[in-house]
Amino acid sequence: MACHSKWIGQTKRQMALEGIPRGCCVAECVMNSTNLYSNGKIDREALTKLYLGSTKSMAPEWKQITLDAIDGCFKMADSMKDEIEAGAKLTPAFDGEQICHPISGTILACMGMTLFAECPAKLFTVNDDCNKLKSYHSQCPFL
Repeated sequence: MACHSKWIGQTKRQMALEGIPRGCCVAECVMNSTNLYSNGKIDREALTKLYLGSTKSMAPEWKQITLDAIDGCFKMADSMKDEIEAGAKLTPAFDGEQICHPISGTILACMGMTLFAECPAKLFTVNDDCNKLKSYHSQCPFL
């Protein structure tokens, strides 16, 4: 929550900007606080260990879903590496803006969206709000 509180104001201002997507400092802060990020690189092994650790108490199918999501998200990020690197080289657009590397936000957004989209039907909570969210997520360019 500290990362969100620290960076959400900047993130909201950045979302209104045109052009190359900027890095999400909330995501970079989270990755830094969990030792998953350093110098523009995500520690894939550590990320895999963290995500798989969180699935231990869940239905067994989540392990493979998680591994597939990690593979897919890293492949997607690799296919966007020129755009990601361009985002890392931007200059501040407003006073006080810190430039964060886009890789953290790219991976975290992809993981969240993919895991949500791949939720097995028997585990998905069926109600109006969840159905609306699933429909919205189905339009995401990550998926």
